[in-house]
Amino acid sequence: MAIRLSGMTSGLDTDSIVKAMVSSYTTRKEKYQKAQTKLEWTQDAWKSLNTKVYSLYSNISNLRFSTAYNLKKTSVSDTTKATVKAGSGAPSGTQSLKIKQMAKAGYMTGAEIKADSEKTTLAQLGYTGGDAKLEVKMGEETKSITLSASSTMNDVVKELRNAGLDANYDSSYKRFYISSKKTGVANDFTITGSNIDGASALYSLGIAYGGEKTTAGTYSSNPYDEYAALHGVSDDETRAKIEAAVTSYNNLTTDAAKMNAQSKNLMNAVNYGYSYATLQGIYEKLDANNAGDSDKLKLLEKLGASRDGSLILKNCDSYDTYTKTTLTDTKGNTLYKYIDSDNNSHYIAAVADTDKNTTSYYDVTESTRIAYTDAEGKALEAVPTVVGDTLTVGDKTYKKDETDGRYYLQKDGTADKTDFITVSQKTEYTIAADAENKTGIESASAAYDTIIKSMDEKTKSSYDEALASVQAFEASKDEVLGSDDEFSVASLTKAIQNAYAGKDKDGGTITVSGKEAVEQLLAGNGNEDDGFVNKANALEKDAEDNTKKAADSNIVKELASKQKDSAEYTQALNDLLDRVNTAYTLKNKALFNSQVKKVAGQDSEIELNGVKYTGDSNSYSINGLTIEALAETGDNAISITTSTDTQGVYDKVKDFLTEYNNIINEMTKLYNADSAGSYEPLTDDEKDQMSDKEIEKWETKIKDSLLRRDSTLGSVMTAMQTAMMSSVEIGGKKYSLSSFGISTLGFLNAAENEQNAYHIDGDEDDANTSGKTDKLMAAINDDPDMVMQFMQQLSTNLYSAIGDKMKSTDLSSAFTIYNDKQMKTEYTNYTKTIKEWEKKISDREDYYYNKFTQMESAMTKLNSTQSSISSYFS
Repeated sequence: MAIRLSGMTSGLDTDSIVKAMVSSYTTRKEKYQKAQTKLEWTQDAWKSLNTKVYSLYSNISNLRFSTAYNLKKTSVSDTTKATVKAGSGAPSGTQSLKIKQMAKAGYMTGAEIKADSEKTTLAQLGYTGGDAKLEVKMGEETKSITLSASSTMNDVVKELRNAGLDANYDSSYKRFYISSKKTGVANDFTITGSNIDGASALYSLGIAYGGEKTTAGTYSSNPYDEYAALHGVSDDETRAKIEAAVTSYNNLTTDAAKMNAQSKNLMNAVNYGYSYATLQGIYEKLDANNAGDSDKLKLLEKLGASRDGSLILKNCDSYDTYTKTTLTDTKGNTLYKYIDSDNNSHYIAAVADTDKNTTSYYDVTESTRIAYTDAEGKALEAVPTVVGDTLTVGDKTYKKDETDGRYYLQKDGTADKTDFITVSQKTEYTIAADAENKTGIESASAAYDTIIKSMDEKTKSSYDEALASVQAFEASKDEVLGSDDEFSVASLTKAIQNAYAGKDKDGGTITVSGKEAVEQLLAGNGNEDDGFVNKANALEKDAEDNTKKAADSNIVKELASKQKDSAEYTQALNDLLDRVNTAYTLKNKALFNSQVKKVAGQDSEIELNGVKYTGDSNSYSINGLTIEALAETGDNAISITTSTDTQGVYDKVKDFLTEYNNIINEMTKLYNADSAGSYEPLTDDEKDQMSDKEIEKWETKIKDSLLRRDSTLGSVMTAMQTAMMSSVEIGGKKYSLSSFGISTLGFLNAAENEQNAYHIDGDEDDANTSGKTDKLMAAINDDPDMVMQFMQQLSTNLYSAIGDKMKSTDLSSAFTIYNDKQMKTEYTNYTKTIKEWEKKISDREDYYYNKFTQMESAMTKLNSTQSSISSYFS
């Protein structure tokens, strides 16, 4: 903006005059600014409320399923032996537990040495060697340590700790105390020398352990024996023995992996088999009531989450699926696409009749034309004349630029880069004039809901569990087994489905079919060893045996992991060769401390209901129980008693109602808010005349009223309230919240804006209802399954009601209860309008300032002339 100097001659306050002259423009701009500010506050209010509603929506999602209410509590007959927590899957009843063995960490107490303090060096202990190479092995991990004659006891402790052990030197008793950080055999440790000096240093430190000394003067657990066993009379023979061990190790681990995979599939197939039979029975029951429902349901199952936005149309005995697209026809109607078996795309248009609140569907034709758009992306009104690489529009000539394909306006032979035409192929979709309304089209989501709602609660629960199990198994992939393996997912799936259809694994007819045939297949047809469970257990045992055999040759594991004939393999083989040769030397020359004591790492072992379990810790998670072993029981069993946690179920219902109440109360308050009357957002000038407290009070008055009597808010509230007031039929009897002593207080008794909140009779935390009879807890104690079923269905109704309000539309995004898209567009339009008015104000100001400048200039000249004339008379 140019510098404005005015009023210097006339003495007028030009700025004030101009400001007054454009005040009507400024008022219009401020009007839009206030409207935009109010819209922004409204967006913020909706965002805050939407976050809370979505949180409720997410939380009640889990409440639709029985697992949310399968809360358990448990007690142990002897809490000094074990503690137990019960998860939702834990069976009710009493179980027997024996703790046969506690897990222990490996622990070493060193022999007494002559180190008076932590600063004593190895040299002072009589060590005279050079670099002492040590190896600390924990499970499958090995770390190297290097000590020297100048290393102190503190240095040794530090190196052992860095290697992953707990270590300490006690100068009072002149011993090292070393242990592994975790319990279990797999976490035990050994410390050995990698060279003669290393073995000598360990002896000087009093931690050279070789087991108990025998009467023959040897040691029972010489740590160098394992590597030394691979030693041959020559390096070539040693290499051959090492490679033979690698081959054996690979065969054992490969076979173990295969058998473990087979065992896992068989165990999973048992659950799949029963679930598959249950699911087929439900399909048959559906078809008995309405033929073809099972085929429709199977299609809808495959669609899964994509049911939203999809349509289905019966085509003979199957269904065509139309998926919603972002395309529209020439009149703006949304298109749905179906891809046939030949991979051809077909489209239908959804034509909405807003007056009748209906939608009709018509086939559309697809055509392609040349589209011409200007530099702003707008279609040209007139079709250009095309001659070669030149376009002519009126008296303008455009020429094609091969680098970007655009046609630029030509001026004196030069391209004007600001004015161009883009030529493209545009695909259009048109409803034929004689197109007939396609009948029989269904919303995939609605069709699915209709079928699901036709099931009783028990069938619905069985269906959900069976479908989830079936889909999980059929979707699982074999990473070890080939598809042709007898126990691959594909093979087991086919075998179970064949059995249900009355066929053997090769497709031949058998005497039974259906659920009975599947159960016979799983049980072994009279021979238990052929049953899936026994086969799985046998394979698991064989895999365990192979794994143990492979562990006996674990020293070649690293070498076995490398590609044979690679440089890495050759290097690793040579390194192992050196280690074997060193171990062979140390086996015969290393000295061991006879006083050192070592407690081996030990796995825990328990028996639950007579079944043995082992682990490297004292914690177990078995069939919904989390068991923490504290002490051995020997052969004396302790009992674990599990039952339904009625208080937990009560608290689950109460927590749900509390969250619902908080949100519905806030909605009610927003909807019933006092009117802000003529209050409008303040301009900067208006704020300058008020204190911060006055501004805050003013704006709060407006913000509190933004959603007052809002139709969208009212619609959401009504949907939620209707869902909560709905009745649920269980076992032929209808129940509602009031059946369990849960109701609102009503307009006369409730606090302001809390008339829609629910209260539980007998709730000790609720002053309004604490004195009434607690029907909810009584119902839970009497029939917890019935209460759970009711809450599942009620949660489902509320979840669906909120979900319907959160569906994506042209005005709102998915999972949003308000028209966020529309508001965003309005906000952008306000920004554009405000800028336009700012430009108008600036233009008008420039106009008036220019006029005043001309007046000032004229007055300056007049004054100069008058001065000149006056000089003649002076």
